[in-house]
Amino acid sequence: ELLDIIGDVDALVTRSGTPLDGDILSKAGKLKVVARAGVGVDNIDLLEASRKGVIIINAPTGNTLSAADHTMALMLSLIRKIPQAFNSIQGGEWKRSNFVGYQLKGKKLLIIGLGRIGSEVARRARSFGMEVMAYDPYIQPNRAEALGAELLVDLEGAMARADVITLHVPMTDETRGMICKKTLKACKKGSFLINCARGGLVDEDACAHALREGRLAGAAFDVYSSEPPVTVSHPLFAEDMRSRVVLTPHLGANTYEAQSSVANIAVRNLCGVLEGQPYEHAVNLPFLEHSLEQGEKEFLSLARKIAYIAGNMLDQPVKKLKVVMRGPVFRGDNRSVCFELPYKYSPFSIASLKGLLEVYHGKELTYMSAPLMAMERGLEVEEIMGESRTYENLLEIVVEGEKQNVSFRATVTEEGKKRILSINDYPVDFVPESVLLLFHNHDRPGVIGKIGTLLGAAGVNIANFTLGRKEGSGLALGVMQIDSDIPGEAMEKLVEDADLVWLKMIDLREEW
Repeated sequence: ELLDIIGDVDALVTRSGTPLDGDILSKAGKLKVVARAGVGVDNIDLLEASRKGVIIINAPTGNTLSAADHTMALMLSLIRKIPQAFNSIQGGEWKRSNFVGYQLKGKKLLIIGLGRIGSEVARRARSFGMEVMAYDPYIQPNRAEALGAELLVDLEGAMARADVITLHVPMTDETRGMICKKTLKACKKGSFLINCARGGLVDEDACAHALREGRLAGAAFDVYSSEPPVTVSHPLFAEDMRSRVVLTPHLGANTYEAQSSVANIAVRNLCGVLEGQPYEHAVNLPFLEHSLEQGEKEFLSLARKIAYIAGNMLDQPVKKLKVVMRGPVFRGDNRSVCFELPYKYSPFSIASLKGLLEVYHGKELTYMSAPLMAMERGLEVEEIMGESRTYENLLEIVVEGEKQNVSFRATVTEEGKKRILSINDYPVDFVPESVLLLFHNHDRPGVIGKIGTLLGAAGVNIANFTLGRKEGSGLALGVMQIDSDIPGEAMEKLVEDADLVWLKMIDLREEW
């Protein structure tokens, strides 16, 4: 039924039970945005959605508090054996000695993943007097320090010190099965494991084995590798596990407050996309353009324009894009932190990729699809950060072809004017807008006069002109801004009569 109607749909709100795969996306010709009313997007083919320009939004903040609360509930239930004690007293027993537990104060808690939920768990654990440690390769030390957590860089070493281990990371190729037979062997004997994040993070057979041998004293799970789990064959549902485990049916976000919050967040941001208004939590966008400062936006546009010009100048397949960013405007924490994306590029590199590939694929190419298309083409991307000297901020872009390279240096002035300062080391100074006529000529008298005469005869007005020369090369590079296109026959006559090595006309009049 969904396949039958998806072709007429502009927007979709979904939960985890509906797979949004290649089959559905291939028929979703009008689809612009999908809002996942929850956190996980395991059911969505993010790369295929990105290729098709479909924005995927989730609601990661809506269930943060509920998930953190449930983690603490599992922790307390596990180490105080509350479910087992309840079952015992319900059966008419009064065997208190069977349910001796531990207090949280003084216990070492390892939080794997110090994001939103992990941070809230850290705050709650400290209020119980726990010593908090964290393992998260993607956060800065000052973030952990602010939460009162000791940041550790070795996962197995961290697990060896912990009394309680709790998981709060997304499901990615990097994290899938991260708690396995090997890592569980590193656990302190008698420690506890809690998984309130994603099911596939833990090898459940290995966990059951660790429980049986006493490596783990207990485990609490709210999520499973397959949901609902097949209880008759699942290792954690075995009869001998009942005294060692606490199991709940994916209740982390199952509160009235969380359900209301994720619904509001998902729909509010979905409407933002459709209405062209600011929105948050787009998991497959490499960056949010509306969240950038004005200076960053100017350089974003400049990077795209430069790469578009470079792509038009090269008459051969592109092998590599190098983006050198010098100055404070490029130091913002604005690159994607989406673990599902197979790249982690600066917005300025992504804008460069978009501009470069627009030469071949048109303006409909998106910031989402450009990096993926570059990967499919085998295009190498290199990013370099550095300090600028002459200018406060300087952008350098080099596009390498099979046999030829094109290089640019450019900046944005204090007045917000985009200026290209050099092309292939020829010093120039022009604003990349309107229609550009770029040419490489022999540095002889009369060349520029011939060009002006031929353009005048074709009815083309010259708005601005800059010429760069290299010592001893005998060549020059010129850039003219003209008010209209040059007819085809006039272009041919320019090459033939004006002593030009090459000539390119590039139209920058469309919206940039």
